[in-house]
Amino acid sequence: MTAPVTRPGLVTLVAALTVIAGIVAIIAGVIAMIAEGTFLGAGLVSVVIGLIYLAVAKGLADGNSVSRAIVAIVSVLQIAWVVYRMIAVDSQFGVKGAGIGSAVISLIILLILFSPRANEFFASRSN
Repeated sequence: MTAPVTRPGLVTLVAALTVIAGIVAIIAGVIAMIAEGTFLGAGLVSVVIGLIYLAVAKGLADGNSVSRAIVAIVSVLQIAWVVYRMIAVDSQFGVKGAGIGSAVISLIILLILFSPRANEFFASRSN
């Protein structure tokens, strides 16, 4: 029996940033629900998304492959969205490179979550 693989520091960083995103989404949702007007539905959605972020972050920290897949899918969709905007939307309005930063961050997240150390960590937790 082999010793469990320790979680790579960069996977911990991604999990921690996911926790922060979840907390921010929950706070924004609560503020939106408290605000007067028609923000109740949007606030509730934001709280639910924040709770999902927290669950996914826990899964990442535990080495859950489903959580890693969820983050990977969202990252790929983010990159695709930025590419679409650059081709279809930004060119119409003369905006160049809007959203490049989020695409780069998404790419970095993918590189971290599928690095050799991360692959070893998640594989050791799947059994």
